[in-house]
Amino acid sequence: MSRDQKREAVLDAAAAVYARDRSASMQQIAASAGISRTTLVRHFPTREDLVAALIDRVLNDATAVLDQAQLEDGDLERGLACLTENFRTLGQVWGVGYGLGYGWSHIETLLSDLAARVETIDARLVAFFERGQQAGLFRRDLPAAWMTGAFQGLCETTSDLIDDESMGKRQGPEFLISIFLNGASV
Repeated sequence: MSRDQKREAVLDAAAAVYARDRSASMQQIAASAGISRTTLVRHFPTREDLVAALIDRVLNDATAVLDQAQLEDGDLERGLACLTENFRTLGQVWGVGYGLGYGWSHIETLLSDLAARVETIDARLVAFFERGQQAGLFRRDLPAAWMTGAFQGLCETTSDLIDDESMGKRQGPEFLISIFLNGASV
């Protein structure tokens, strides 16, 4: 396994452990990844370095989802379906740092380009919802920024409900789109 593959495996383990226990120690993450704490510290010297890498990966994954959804010029319904199918990735953008007890200003010290990246994600979603409004898919009396926030909140809440085993994994996308569209569609 290459160094990059090991690093990704550690991030996978950390994401899974933090989903269950937001106060998990580096030792618990190392054990979950099947490595020693010493090896973990070689990849991520501190918990903050690990959290920064997780947030960076979530932002990269979210950007990839937005690209895949073709928000700027693709079919609106297919774009919405893609966003919905990838709700867990989108929900993590706004929840991963806060869920681990970090405030916005602290997260910005971990990732200097955080604000610009989150603003870009938000702007792309707002533009998508505006385009949907112009095409008659979404209500025009709701601000596109509100729809963006509502959709993001539903993504995060749905992810949390699944993590807490209050909702099944297969229910998530159906629940999310039903709640969102029944409140925002024409």
